[in-house]
Amino acid sequence: MAGAGGLPQEHRTAKGRGRQLTKISYRPLADINITALVDVTLVLLIIFMVAAPMLKNSVDVAVPQASTAESKSDEGITITVKKDGSILIDQTKVDESSFDIAFEQTYGASKEPVFLQADKEVPYQKVLHVIDVLRQVGVTDLGLVADPMQSQTGRRG
Repeated sequence: MAGAGGLPQEHRTAKGRGRQLTKISYRPLADINITALVDVTLVLLIIFMVAAPMLKNSVDVAVPQASTAESKSDEGITITVKKDGSILIDQTKVDESSFDIAFEQTYGASKEPVFLQADKEVPYQKVLHVIDVLRQVGVTDLGLVADPMQSQTGRRG
């Protein structure tokens, strides 16, 4: 028999009175012990799973303030219009001329809320253009992102 993989190997040692004597020997298996590697990998996986929700990627945009601003969930698609006029869909920069196509691919048939976050120095016409495109694509749940105003006493109001 073949001796590969730790299988028994037969050796003929002697012949006697019509019977064949064989000796079976086992070869040691040459395996790598990966227990420590698996342990370290699982610990790193757990650390990243715990830390990932705490990381929040954001785009640096100075949004206007509003006295009626409310805190909403982060569930949904965020459209950002930066000071330089560039448009981002969930932090992915898209060309203004292909914004409607790119948004339609991202939004698809989902009915997720869409949050429009525009820098306070972006011209009003640009914001209206983005809203028009969103409405043409079929967005019905649109929210404008604003920072809550600070009252004179320092409380949010």
